[in-house]
Amino acid sequence: MPSNTIHSILLKKENAHEDLIYGCAWANINHSTDSKGPSKDYIVTGGLDNLVKVWSYENNKLELLHTLEGHEMPVVSVAVSPDGETIASTSLDSSLIIWDLLDGQKIREIQTDSSDMWKIVFSPDGSQVATGGHTGKVTVYGIINGTVDKVLDTRGKFIMSVAWSPDGRYIASGAEGGSVYLFDVSQGKMLHTIEAHAQAVRSLAFSPKTKLLASASNDGYVNVYNIESAALQNKLDHKCWSVSVCFSPDGQRMATSAADGSIRVVLLEEFRVLHTFEEHTHIVCGVQFNADGSKLVSVSKDKSINIYECPIPPKSAKKVKK
Repeated sequence: MPSNTIHSILLKKENAHEDLIYGCAWANINHSTDSKGPSKDYIVTGGLDNLVKVWSYENNKLELLHTLEGHEMPVVSVAVSPDGETIASTSLDSSLIIWDLLDGQKIREIQTDSSDMWKIVFSPDGSQVATGGHTGKVTVYGIINGTVDKVLDTRGKFIMSVAWSPDGRYIASGAEGGSVYLFDVSQGKMLHTIEAHAQAVRSLAFSPKTKLLASASNDGYVNVYNIESAALQNKLDHKCWSVSVCFSPDGQRMATSAADGSIRVVLLEEFRVLHTFEEHTHIVCGVQFNADGSKLVSVSKDKSINIYECPIPPKSAKKVKK
């Protein structure tokens, strides 16, 4: 149901890590045997203090549940499986670790090539993860056995961002030089090379129905592309590094973060900014919607975790491509 509330900050957790917080993910787990039973929210963060932290979010309170130690250098990316129960994290020490979110135990550490590790994302069925790194290749690993299932070669520069489409068909990667590469996963074939940006592509996101691909770059722009044609549909200028981008679960909105500490919420149908949050004092490294799209979480170089009320807009009579 659309909310009558207003955009506002609900919670600020200061000094959540001892250093810059580089990544965040929002997990929602149904602890009931009834699929329609109550569920609980968890937030996962990774920082330059080498730690992954799991937080329980309930009644507008954020409580530390687990501190996961295993990386020897800064954690650059965290991701949560679709069912919310598994965490994947990557680090500058070239390690990829799979964790159990609820008990905080390490499930598996996957051995990787030292140059193949940067951003990480789960497949829609949760059975695989994809990462990109300095070699210009995207590597897909199986969660159960830790083996390499597929390698997608961009023949390009350092891969700084990776996204896997909700329907499982596509993987997109963004490079240091500004290019975006779109692959057909089953065929292992590159479908499009998009000369998207003038500088590094820091973040990528597919819309829920796999119609759109958004990219955020150091050139200041967040671009939105039609996936079938690879045509540019819209662009948003932050006028400073654009660092992170995500879509709301209903596909109506997009949230972006920037180096000036701001977060913008964009209504996609009209491509207008609904609200700008300016609650961080430094670069906002990650932003993510919750499961129903009513809230946002953000993490920053200021070492804080912020949670915002983000009201769901009423659906338009027009058909919105998602």
